[in-house]
Amino acid sequence: MIWVVWRQQRAQLISLLALLVVGGAAVAALGFSMLSYVDSHGLQVCLAGGLETNSLCRQGVNDFQNIWFDRMKAGQLVITVLPVLVGMFCGAPLFARELEQGTHVLAFTQSVSRIRWMASKFAVTVPPALVVVLGLQLLVEWWVSAAGAMGPLATGPFFYLTFDGGSTAPVAYTVFALALGAFVGAAFRRTLVGMTVTLAVFTAARIAMFTVRRYLLPAQRVVSDDPTESAGGRYSLVVHYGFLDAKGAQVPYQSNYNTNCGSTDATSTSVDYATCYRQHGLAKSFADIIPADASGALHLVDSAIFVGLAALLVLATGWAVRRQA
Repeated sequence: MIWVVWRQQRAQLISLLALLVVGGAAVAALGFSMLSYVDSHGLQVCLAGGLETNSLCRQGVNDFQNIWFDRMKAGQLVITVLPVLVGMFCGAPLFARELEQGTHVLAFTQSVSRIRWMASKFAVTVPPALVVVLGLQLLVEWWVSAAGAMGPLATGPFFYLTFDGGSTAPVAYTVFALALGAFVGAAFRRTLVGMTVTLAVFTAARIAMFTVRRYLLPAQRVVSDDPTESAGGRYSLVVHYGFLDAKGAQVPYQSNYNTNCGSTDATSTSVDYATCYRQHGLAKSFADIIPADASGALHLVDSAIFVGLAALLVLATGWAVRRQA
């Protein structure tokens, strides 16, 4: 059974292998070229601190980022969109092609059960897809990490390309995309419809997760005694922010900025914003945040949700396959 499924899926598997070889070679070439640039321009001292290291680094880092920053972000973008492409071109046709062409009837008349038939298809398709995604992800992460604070890592772990393209996220998203494509294909029995619906549902799910992600972990409140300064860490994920009065109570949003502190008169050229804010009841600022060091935990929660949804979709695919004539 495995041999038959491999023969049916060989076009997708060969394409995945080609993607790994070509994509991996391209990322490796770009990474080593970037490291050569760093060495030749003496930027090793700037790797940790980026623009903030010292004044001598600023021009060199600016030149580096003009050349390499967008390229690294493009690499992260590829890893971010790769799961849905795998779901569309490997997951959606997995059952839809046979159901659409009617060749499933021959398989169902053999001694192989429908569940074993379904399991064989998953066993042949899912592991290679995960290997390709994980391999390319690790190469891109190595490339981005080699740039240190001069690259996208300077934007923090919650920057959407860094978060969605790192840690456990790409693998979890790929598992979900494959399960989604397989279910949609088995339910609609049309390859093109399966690919289209997979793209739409996967995109909607990712947008929904991006919207609610900040609420998946309990937030920590950080308070600043200066109401004019933003509270919270530089790389933290801000859930909510605002102002507190002198008693520590949160100031209603409607009155947060009803201060007119930005106005000046003819005899004054500057405004003491802190004093003005306090005169209007804004004694402190606060931010409810998820700190940068909690990004790993957030990755695990995010990935667990998508893997759980994938498990439900696999069960639904089994139901869809069993009801086929």
